[in-house]
Amino acid sequence: MRFPLCLLATVLCAATASAQPTLDIYHVDVEGGAATLIVTPARESLLVDAGWPGNGGRDVQRIQAAMKAAGITRIDHMITTHYHTDHVGGVPALKAAVPIGTFHDHGPMTPPYAQDYASNYEAYVAVVKERHTLKAGDTLSLESAAGGRPVVLSFVAGHGVVHTKPGAPANAACATVPAKPEDTSDNARSLGFTLAYGAFDFFDAGDLTWNVEAKLVCPANTLPTVDVYQVTHHGLDQSNHPLVLQALAPTVAVMNNGPKKGGSASTVQALKALPSLQALYQLHRNVATGPADNTTPELIANPDETPDAGHMVSVHVRADGSYDLVNHRTSEKRTFKAR
Repeated sequence: MRFPLCLLATVLCAATASAQPTLDIYHVDVEGGAATLIVTPARESLLVDAGWPGNGGRDVQRIQAAMKAAGITRIDHMITTHYHTDHVGGVPALKAAVPIGTFHDHGPMTPPYAQDYASNYEAYVAVVKERHTLKAGDTLSLESAAGGRPVVLSFVAGHGVVHTKPGAPANAACATVPAKPEDTSDNARSLGFTLAYGAFDFFDAGDLTWNVEAKLVCPANTLPTVDVYQVTHHGLDQSNHPLVLQALAPTVAVMNNGPKKGGSASTVQALKALPSLQALYQLHRNVATGPADNTTPELIANPDETPDAGHMVSVHVRADGSYDLVNHRTSEKRTFKAR
């Protein structure tokens, strides 16, 4: 059968576009902790946090399941946003199970260590002999596919310091949102970054808390708008400063909460009120709140507290800026377009 040239070109272009590798982001369910696997179109991999220790190897196994789904067998970069149990605790067991290239974190700590992270930090240091410190203003470029768009992480916060942009216009709304009591925990030292891939942008700030978040938007906004927002600090209201949410203006938000951790009602309501937001995904239904303070059921990966199914939410970004969100419980795919 002979096709008209114009039709044949359209068919071939569509087939080529669908065959091109995607940038993949897997939000692994580590039960109210954090483990986010990012895999570039060139299949270079980066894991942000590694969940909890113990649990019979549950979190390591779930990270390995995400790796298998992505078609990779090693982690090229391991970023620990901060040294709390639910973010760094899984690193030693993961290192024993999976080849890992370069380790990155917000920097060495000086003893005596604060009680909120002491044992976790010591276990981490014991197995990670060489580490690279990331600071606000740093960038980390990942491998691009041949002829493809670059994938760049730009760090906006680290060790309690934020990246500022000289000349940015003053934010008149700053006076309308009061500060909260000072957070002296390691949450406030979390690494935060934006990831850019062509027209697509993603934001992840670990457990960065309110007063440090405020420095990103006050006295001047330094944040870009993003397509996908990993909801900071599992959706707790100690974080998710309203002016940060307004500045990011995400199209999609993904909350890595647990059934009884995170997903504060005020955070859910603030996200739902954003004019930009088209979809809010949750790794778990918050069993302590009602339907109005959770997202819609079809966007929840794990609606029941038990059995512990561990379903993921993943993002798959094409070179043209379009991207899919997949709820692995239902296999439902929703497609969005980068702005």
